[in-house]
Amino acid sequence: MAVDEKTIIRGLMEGSEDAYRYVFRTYYGPMCILAETILLDEFQAQAAVSDVISHLYEVRSEVEIHSNLRSYLMMSTRNHCLNLLNSKTVRTVQTFSTLSDSDTNDIFSGVDNVTPQGKLLDNELEGLMHDCIENLPEPIKSTFIKSRFQDMTYRQIGAEDGVSANTIKVRIQQALKIIERRFSKYLTILTFFMVFV
Repeated sequence: MAVDEKTIIRGLMEGSEDAYRYVFRTYYGPMCILAETILLDEFQAQAAVSDVISHLYEVRSEVEIHSNLRSYLMMSTRNHCLNLLNSKTVRTVQTFSTLSDSDTNDIFSGVDNVTPQGKLLDNELEGLMHDCIENLPEPIKSTFIKSRFQDMTYRQIGAEDGVSANTIKVRIQQALKIIERRFSKYLTILTFFMVFV
């Protein structure tokens, strides 16, 4: 039996349990898949989707769904995930920017080209970075290389690949997330210093 979408939307606005149960049963899976492609983390994706559905309930009386329900939910999920990525980047940059020059020198004192340990670590990190970039999935890999090593803008890459600049931005974010995971054991030391300075 076909479900009347207008009835579901009206139910969402009225806080109907049946309407929210329908949304959860029908759209939770696709929303999680979309969220995971952006956040690259299953747990964070599920939390993000729960946030979207909870927010929908919180603002139910003010909701205006002009497209179909699926489009609205997927767009809300996408926007929320991108906001999460942006806020995480901003927090990291702000935290790091609060360190003085002497603090950053202390953190990176072991990474140099003078001492044997520094050379070894520098070579190891360079090798890991090269391998990590080589193993990125396409089209994320080619997008990342064009952006970081060929100095192309998101708009230029998008025009070349036939996609929007926003798609390129998402690909770069995905690449950075993969690289961050790969280097997490090295970043843990940096994070420790950033938290306790």
